[in-house]
Amino acid sequence: MWFRNIFLRSPQHKPTRARRPQEGPLFDELFLRRLQRMSLQAQRTLQGNPANGGHVSRQYMPASEFSDHRPYFVGDDLRYVDWNAYARQDEMLLKLGEAEQNLDIHILLDASRSMAWGNPSKLRLMQQLAGAVGYLVLSYNDRLHIVPFGSQALRPFGPTRGKGRLVEMLRYIEQIPVQQTTELRTILQQHAQQYKRGGMLILCSDLLIHEGLADGLRLLPPPRWQVVVLHLLDPRELRPELQGPFELEDSETGQRISVALDAEQIAAYHQGVQEWQENLKRLCGRYGATYAPVMTTWPLEQKIVPYLRARRLLT
Repeated sequence: MWFRNIFLRSPQHKPTRARRPQEGPLFDELFLRRLQRMSLQAQRTLQGNPANGGHVSRQYMPASEFSDHRPYFVGDDLRYVDWNAYARQDEMLLKLGEAEQNLDIHILLDASRSMAWGNPSKLRLMQQLAGAVGYLVLSYNDRLHIVPFGSQALRPFGPTRGKGRLVEMLRYIEQIPVQQTTELRTILQQHAQQYKRGGMLILCSDLLIHEGLADGLRLLPPPRWQVVVLHLLDPRELRPELQGPFELEDSETGQRISVALDAEQIAAYHQGVQEWQENLKRLCGRYGATYAPVMTTWPLEQKIVPYLRARRLLT
């Protein structure tokens, strides 16, 4: 299925090569300040640490703002005893409320060669998304895991927490090396086995080689996991305006094929791309994951952030 992983190569143009990230910062300080007003919208079913967290859970813990009671046991904190209930019923009851917790947030980044294609590249967009999400994770004292991958997982960043790691995180993201190919099944299976407690997992990939995605998502079920699949796309991949003889090259394997494109073949390509996206959306929905396609040409703050808020990934 060549429409999934090709780039254009014609005799009049030099072959497209994997590009290094563009120079310059991922975003400016003013954007980070505005971003700090937001947070990740994590599901209450996720299991986290109920100490110093910013996410409400369904786990009931002793609290001053309460919605239920349980009997007092020796060793419980006396601050949470409902003394009014004790005066009425002559029984010591502990006030329980919804616990605030911090969570494990896992960001998995596809670093294969196809991600370096385009201008701006999908790799650059991935770095911006990972940096913005990572900033929110560190700001809310959640535990951050960043794992770039090709055919295998690369050196990860974290697990760590706290805003003091922000600069180190951004430097790490900007220096992710480009890999030849990618292997989704292996990466997702290894991650699910390593982190059995679960958490929120954000996968950033162009999904050009998506075999194994279903097997991986099957091991990351809700309510223990909340999975978000950010599908990074260049508009030229969806609707290329091409016609005539071309040589197409697989951006990851280097395999080439010569084709002569006419209107009928271009229409078939458009249909194939649409079916590809619809199948990915259905697959993610089948396993409880959120599917969110993101275009490389969308401005980060003006378009992508409102889009993610509308998809209830940010609040």
